[in-house]
Amino acid sequence: MRGTDVVLVVIGTITVIVGSLITFTMFALGDRIDGLTSLGVTIGGVYILYSVYREELERLGYLVAKHGFSTEIYYDDQGLYYDKSGKPYLLKWNEVAGYRILEVWAIPGGSIPWMPLHRLLALRKKFPEYTMTGMVKLGTVQFIKKDGSSVILQNVLFPYNLVPIFNKYIRGNN
Repeated sequence: MRGTDVVLVVIGTITVIVGSLITFTMFALGDRIDGLTSLGVTIGGVYILYSVYREELERLGYLVAKHGFSTEIYYDDQGLYYDKSGKPYLLKWNEVAGYRILEVWAIPGGSIPWMPLHRLLALRKKFPEYTMTGMVKLGTVQFIKKDGSSVILQNVLFPYNLVPIFNKYIRGNN
């Protein structure tokens, strides 16, 4: 989650909590106008939280792997990139000659230390296999570059679901 998203989540959460308390208090005191005003503030906080969740859900669709403690790797039309400012690429599709899935293992979704609850809930929408089994498949994928070197990527999320995506971009650039 990016820094701006964290700030928005904090603001949205505080707005929902405080707005709910004020709404309850105003309606309990019989002040309906102020109660409706604070209810509007509460609904605004819910909308902020929902917009962050929706954006996170969209970004999760492009998540490939988790590298290290806080770095995530995503894909786009040009290649695989780190989720950092400036979008530094780990590798570009026109450099890749092929790939191999070296290993795949399944673990219960709740036991992934780097996957917070809101992301696990979002995974249920993106990966039906996770919804049915509750197991997250992680794997190791080796990308072979045209110059003969290779990049090994660990903690790849649902590697077999990424095969059509990798084929599309790698075969399209070869």
